[in-house]
Formats: sequence, C-alpha cells, structure tokens
Amino acid sequence: MGIFFAILSPALYSVVNYVDKFLLEKYHIHPTVIALYSGSVAAVASLGILFFTGFHLFPFMTSLILITSGFLTMLTLIPYFKALSLDETSRVIPLFQMVPLFVLVLSFIFLQEVMTMKQYIGSFCIIFAAFLLSVEKVDAKIFRLRKAFFYMVIASVLSAISLILFKVGVGEIDFWHTLPYEGLGIVLGSLAIISYKDNISTLLVQTKKLPKKLFLFISLNEVIFVSSRYTAFFALSLIPASLVSVLSGFQPFFVLCLGVILSLFIPHLIKELLSKETILLKVFASVIILIGIYLIS
Repeated sequence: MGIFFAILSPALYSVVNYVDKFLLEKYHIHPTVIALYSGSVAAVASLGILFFTGFHLFPFMTSLILITSGFLTMLTLIPYFKALSLDETSRVIPLFQMVPLFVLVLSFIFLQEVMTMKQYIGSFCIIFAAFLLSVEKVDAKIFRLRKAFFYMVIASVLSAISLILFKVGVGEIDFWHTLPYEGLGIVLGSLAIISYKDNISTLLVQTKKLPKKLFLFISLNEVIFVSSRYTAFFALSLIPASLVSVLSGFQPFFVLCLGVILSLFIPHLIKELLSKETILLKVFASVIILIGIYLIS
C-alpha cells in the first residue's frame, strides 16, 4: 500500500510539471509566482483539513518539527530558482536526484532506517535511472563544480531534511493531524519568499496582468500539486522515508510517458522532440527502474 502511494505521488506531480511548463512558456509566469500560488492553495487545503479534524494541541517539539518541515519545503525554492537563473534547466533538474541520496543517509543516521543490501542496490538503480531520464543527454558538464551545482546541493539537502522531519512528526501523531501544522510551515515559507528581494512586487504585477479565467486553471493545477504532496506524506506514514524518496525517482519516467502521449494527441500544445539516441537512453533507464523496483519489493 505504501509503495503504491509513493509511486502515485510522482505520477500526479508529472502532470503539474507539464502544466507549469505550459504556463511558463505561454503566459511567461515567473516561477516564484507559481510557487506562491501553490503555497496559497496548500494553506487553504490545510484549513479545510483543520475544519474536519478540529484543532489539536500537540507537544511543542512535535509541532515545531512539522512546521519546520513545511517551511523548508518552500524555502527549497530559493536556491532552486537561483540555480535556474545561473544555468540551463537541462543541467539543473537532474541534480534534484541528489535528494534520495541525502534521504538515504539522513534516514539511516536519524531514523535508524536500515534496508537490506538488495534494497540498497535497487534504490541506487532507481536513483541512477531517474537521473538518466532527467537529462537530455549524458554530459559531464552537469557535474561541473559551478555556482548552480552548489545551489542545487543546498536545495536537495533542504528537501531531504524536510522529508525526514515530516517522517519524525507523522510517527508521533495521526497522519491527518500533521497536515495543518505542515501547512502552517508552508504559509510561513511563502511569507519568507514574498519578503525576499522584490518578489512581492513581481507577484502583484503579474497577478494584475494575467487573465482572470486563468486563475481557475492555475488553482486546479495547484490542487493536483497539493494532492501529490499529501499522497507522498501518506506513504511516509506507512513505509520508510528512504523508500518514499527513492520511489520519487519515478517522476522522470512519468514525465517521459506523459510527454509522449501529449505529443501524439495535442502536439499544438506540447511537442517533445526525442532523438533516436535519447529514446534508447530513456528505454534503458526505464528497464533499470523496473529492475530496481523488483529488488526493493
């Protein structure tokens, strides 16, 4: 059950990837603005859950851990966007595959999560395959020690710590009661991003320029994003954080499959240009993922 939800999360998030890409290219929405809209939807979702579960006070440390988890999730966007501003997207996105590696280490140190050697081999198969699926071509320049690389290391570490903290929190209290606290962290993180440089003016200017009907589309996309997050969180309540993080490596696979489908049926909106060499690389990586899943399960 936990593995199913851990794989469902990146499947949902792959839809968000393409919608974000469409919004960025067609309407030139600043990535930070999309992130802030996402934070707003997460806040509303947390209030909705709070309405049904009621407010419950928990030990201060547990509450602080969950709030910090949400805060770090949003804070991850600052070094991520900085990396995007310094380097090509095709060289930045694959570096997010460092997150499962950091989670494996942190979960071993702080959660005492230990897998079998077979599962560790399967995990590294999936991480390696996810990296191959993320890159447009295998290029040693991806690992060149440049500013963007170090920003992505920071982003990956923050993301990994966020996952570990939520795993700690969800181990202390009921799953549904963790979400409002994590949502509060998202709100605080959003406020931190708004206060960073001129982000608030960027948000106001772009909000005025966007067509009003577009906000419904954006809201639906962010609902899918929040659903993806909650699905991953539910998986964290069932299986080790290391496995949840490793299985997030399915996202590039789903992105690839969805890209092919969209290119076939709505090529006027989405058109993925895949060379023969790239397709062979993606197929090879997909086979490695299947091998990794077999070893883990």
